[in-house]
Amino acid sequence: MKTHQKILALALIAFLYLPVQAQKAGLQSISPDELKMHLQFLASDELKGRDTGEPGLQIAARYLAVQAEHLGLVPVDADQDFLQPYIIREKAYDRENSHTTITVSDSVTMVNRQTFYFFPAPQGDRTLIEGEVVFAGYGINDEKNNYNDFENVDIKDKVVLIMNRAPMNEEGTEAQFDNTKWSSMQNFQYKMQYIYSREPRAVLIVMDPKSGMQSIEDVNPAIAKYLGKSRELKPEEEESAGQGSRPGMVLIHRSVADQLLEASGKTLKDLQLEIDRTLAPQSFLLEATQVKIELNMATTDLVVYNVFGLIEGSDPVLKDEVVIYTAHYDHMGTDANGGVFNGADDNASGSVALIEIAEAFMKEKKRPKRSIGILWVSAEEIGLFGSQYFADHPLVAIENIAAVINLDMLGRTRTEEDEKSTRSGLTIQAGDSVKVIGGLQSKVLMDINKKTLDEMGLVGNYTYNDTNHPDRYFYRSDHINFARKDIPVLFYSTGTHRDYHMLTDVEERIDYDKYLKMTRFCYKVGFEVAQYGDPIVVDKPMSGW
Repeated sequence: MKTHQKILALALIAFLYLPVQAQKAGLQSISPDELKMHLQFLASDELKGRDTGEPGLQIAARYLAVQAEHLGLVPVDADQDFLQPYIIREKAYDRENSHTTITVSDSVTMVNRQTFYFFPAPQGDRTLIEGEVVFAGYGINDEKNNYNDFENVDIKDKVVLIMNRAPMNEEGTEAQFDNTKWSSMQNFQYKMQYIYSREPRAVLIVMDPKSGMQSIEDVNPAIAKYLGKSRELKPEEEESAGQGSRPGMVLIHRSVADQLLEASGKTLKDLQLEIDRTLAPQSFLLEATQVKIELNMATTDLVVYNVFGLIEGSDPVLKDEVVIYTAHYDHMGTDANGGVFNGADDNASGSVALIEIAEAFMKEKKRPKRSIGILWVSAEEIGLFGSQYFADHPLVAIENIAAVINLDMLGRTRTEEDEKSTRSGLTIQAGDSVKVIGGLQSKVLMDINKKTLDEMGLVGNYTYNDTNHPDRYFYRSDHINFARKDIPVLFYSTGTHRDYHMLTDVEERIDYDKYLKMTRFCYKVGFEVAQYGDPIVVDKPMSGW
């Protein structure tokens, strides 16, 4: 071959080989040491679980913004600091100004200040329930077992008092109907369907004496904490809060039930024992007894942040389109005893992967054709609020968002401990398996996903990529807020494990071999999407499903 022909051949080979080399440069820049370094900070005790509205989350936001600046990402927010502020309105129980008042025969008045919890959370700043009281046993109408707590009482427009669970055995460990065990929260929905049809004013639910519990706080402090406050995106326009037509359901303390029953000469314990012994209802109207439950809510506006930076694409036309990576960086804070929910896998792992992915793109000699957006969102754990806000107020034109790749929990592999776990619904993937959700709107995205899985030696698990799956995983992470805008999405995870939403989700349990492979795979998928020369067609927009 002549010299000039050799030169042309080598040039052609170099040209054809460039994209592979470019991806190789980016892939090699993603290292386990850097993944671990960033993860150890974001999942540290000092950040106190990165709870929405708490200082730890603000520190995490600043850390991510500093990383974006250090890597050379372009800020496109108004203040040029990579931070997109928005407001979450938090309503919490004002315990000092909330109480229960019991009046008997218009003369004896008792004020009870034990905690109570409305379910669902009331809408207004002040909620008042009052009226006559009917005791209705366990609140069950069971035709199969010929048992009806409402047979001889009228609860229309009354406040009905019921116990949780069902008629129990002597030890209180098993329900007598069908000999099945009932948990204290399990059958509310079953009971409420019939009770609401009888049109009560409100329903008071108390822990039955055999349970040994005084209130829902004894059953699960986390549930009580959740019920004690509500959070939502601050509305664009203030709306008048009105109560719905459904009766209020209130979880009360045992002392309230005993005070309500006091004038009747009966106790909750005696009534339960009689019901359980005879399997016959002991329901009755509490004569001349009125209850008033007053709840006041304290409202606070919390300023929280999404973090966003841009990497400009190389094509003069296609660079106007943006492929956005997203991961949520918030978690669950601390428990009642100060234990930290570190959230190493959920989702410090996805957040740190974005740092490394951004660095990989910045280290490429030639970037892909489309631009890349790196988006860390907040408030996922309390309602996907950060991604909802960004989707409604994007920092790039919404019509220019070509695709969204969401990363949520990338750092674990199924172990023997996961297989032995008694927790239900675990989706943790073993070996080289990847939980894949998305690609349903666009054949282009699904094809790139499958091609890249093969190239990286990974196997896609599509079990949960079903919009009708009973666990509804398609709807449970930040990608859904973009899919609803008809933006095609992919969502990658290694799945939920035994430590999911537990204090034990710590950095020491990350599988860095799997984590490294997942991060490199997610980078390569995004590179291929951004480099794709033809339009990323949305074949089946979600709006048409």
